Amino acid sequence: MKKAVCIAALIGLSAPAFAGEVFNQGFESDTAGWFDSSNGWYGGVNRVASGTDGISSASGSYHAQFTQSSDTGGFTRFDGYRDNWSGPYQASVAIYLDTSWAAGEGFDYSVASNNASGDHLRDFIFHVAMDSSTGELLVGGSNNTNFEPREDLDTINHAVITDSGWYTFEHSFFEAGDGSLAVALNLYDAGGNLIFQEIRNNAGDLLGSVAGGNRYGWFNNIDIAGGINVDDVMLNVVPLPPAALAGLGMLAGFAGVRKLRQR
Repeated sequence: MKKAVCIAALIGLSAPAFAGEVFNQGFESDTAGWFDSSNGWYGGVNRVASGTDGISSASGSYHAQFTQSSDTGGFTRFDGYRDNWSGPYQASVAIYLDTSWAAGEGFDYSVASNNASGDHLRDFIFHVAMDSSTGELLVGGSNNTNFEPREDLDTINHAVITDSGWYTFEHSFFEAGDGSLAVALNLYDAGGNLIFQEIRNNAGDLLGSVAGGNRYGWFNNIDIAGGINVDDVMLNVVPLPPAALAGLGMLAGFAGVRKLRQR
């Protein structure tokens, strides 16, 4: 039985208005901004030198190894939670994917949106799993998790990872073209090539009145022996010109959504 983890308990601090890069943690000097079992949460966030376990950092001389406890991993509030929607923003993290992981192993990583009152609205989750039926390392996305590696990613929109290495997981929050919040879950390889995209939208998440700004980044689950390697966690809030916004709005071939299960 999974230990209850209440998303509503991830209480945050307010932050200033959106403006450019507001959070950047590359673990070069510390793990500030991340919570684990050492400071009131769960899991482990341990800074290690480049080359540890044969893995060079995505950038710089250090990265972090993330492990879980009580069936969940570390989380960050970035530079603080935001009530207000003030334009598009992007959260990103580099994660080392290893094609030698055992069948059934995997992890989930979520970036959540606040509502306009500053409370939790919705999660947007990357799922990564070494699929037991296909033997492939798969990446998918949704709005829900059962805090276990998903074994059905081969049946939904997904990417197949054939090479071990660093991959960038990006959450891009934007206006869908109808006044509602849309989020593109984008996966990039080490060369910066987009290799997967899942766009999530709920037409009821109206910007300003329902949907607000960013909430947390959270490794909901890390079921991988030895944990995972993480680097370059960023939150960028850079307003885009109208032409770029219009282009994002045209991506609206949206899949249905499910509310993240509150545990």
